[in-house]
Order: sequence, then structure tokens, then C-alpha cells
Amino acid sequence: MNQFDNTAVAAHLSHVRIVMVNTTLPANIGSALRAMKTMGLSQLVLVAPKTYPHPDIEALAAGAVDLIPHIKIVETLEQAIQDCHIVFGTSARSRTIPWPLLDARPAAEMSLKAVVSQQQNIAVVFGREDRGLTNEELALANYHVTIPVNTDYGVLNVAQAIQVICYEMRIAALAHVEKTEDLEATMPVTDTAQMHWDEPLVTHDQMQQFYPHLEKMLEDIEFLDPNNPRLLPLRLRRLFGRIQLDKMEYHLLRGIFSRVQALNKGTWKPSIPKTKDKEDPSDA
Repeated sequence: MNQFDNTAVAAHLSHVRIVMVNTTLPANIGSALRAMKTMGLSQLVLVAPKTYPHPDIEALAAGAVDLIPHIKIVETLEQAIQDCHIVFGTSARSRTIPWPLLDARPAAEMSLKAVVSQQQNIAVVFGREDRGLTNEELALANYHVTIPVNTDYGVLNVAQAIQVICYEMRIAALAHVEKTEDLEATMPVTDTAQMHWDEPLVTHDQMQQFYPHLEKMLEDIEFLDPNNPRLLPLRLRRLFGRIQLDKMEYHLLRGIFSRVQALNKGTWKPSIPKTKDKEDPSDA
């Protein structure tokens, strides 16, 4: 890799954010910053940290203290990921519903493809030191990501886990830059290398408006029992989390939901196209 390639790698990695939820030890925040800067990532979002600010953050960040002023603090995980297109929740435990699960390397490769092709925003969410992410927090992710550790002793400190994920993200970014350079070196000037989607993809925040609408529509037609929903809402979130709707598809589906609700209530009236009568005086 040439020295100037670092600019392209940094541009790709600027779309990837690390999110730490309810971190207890300030030292882990500092260590995470050092891990991130070493691999070229710069976005850190803290969700309701137990102690912040703290001298241990600067002490453990070492040469990465320049990232501290750019840390974003929010109160909820929803706020941390609201403008993201793909969210990975880190998990080492099996859950009630198996969510789409990826190892760190394929997760990083998927992320960088999304960044390169459509400039999507990616979030990787890490949980508490003692118990990770809750089921409810994991349900906000599109995919779960795991690090293939030694099954006899699979214990990673949260900052160590962040280091591994950041390393995989950098390797994926380097691979994309190298591939692009190889293509540019052999491609005719008039050729087109990339295809762009005709509509932007919806963000996580928009999908959080989509799911209640879908569930309310299913309640209205008595497909979903609100008093005993079982796992249906969670399965629907898993389904649409894999699909990644664009804005046109999003509005189309929400329009269908609204039409079904209106038909169910008997309030929908089909619009009748206006036709002019040949003898209408207004024609004169």
C-alpha cells in the first residue's frame, strides 16, 4: 500500500462508529479510544456511561487523547444508532430467537461493501462489562457479530473486543482500496465501475417508526394479539432488519399498512377519476 492510500482507508472508516453501552470503567473507554485510533477509526458514542468524564480515560487513551473531544454522549441506544443503516450487536450468547449471526471478519467485509457502494453508516454496539447487551438492545441490531474465541476460555475485555473489531474493519477497508486501485489500473477510462441504487436506504430511526405501524396494522386485523404477541414482533424485526428497505419501498409498505387499516375500519373510499361530460357547459 502507498502512503496516500491511508486517506481512502480513513474515508471508508469514517462511516463506522463504535457504540459502548453503560460502560462502568472509564479505563475501558480510554483503552477503546487507543484501539480505535490504532486502526484508523474515530467515531465513539457512549450510551449513558457510569462515570464520565474521568482522568483514567485520558491516561489509558495515551496517544489517542485527540479523539476525546469528539466523543458523543447520549442517553439511549436508539439515539446512538438513529442515523445508521446497518447495526451490529456484539454477542457471545445464544438468544431466544437466533438472530442473523456473523463472525467479525464477514461482518467487517459486509460493512465496508455497504460503505463503498452506498455510503451507509455502520454501528457496532458493545455492551456492559459484566453482562453485555440485553435482549431488547440486541433486537435493535440488524445482525449479531461474534468473535471466534477459544471455546475453553472465551473471555475478552470490552476494549480488547473493540480492538479485534476495529482491526477487522481496517483489513476490510484496505482490501477494498487495493481492489479499487487494481481495477482502476486495468480499466478503460470510459468504463463504469460502480452501480448506484436509485433510492437512499432508510435509517434505523425511520425503521423505529415502521415497526409500530406494522404491529398496529396487524392488531387492527386481529392477526396480532397485543396481550399475547408471542415472538411475532421480534420475528418481523428480524425479517425487515435483513432486508434494508429503501425510501420508496418504505413509503410503499407504510401506504399499504394505512390502506389495510382504513379498509378494516370501513373508512376508505376509492378515488373515482373525474371524467368530463361532453355536454358540460364548461367545455364551451
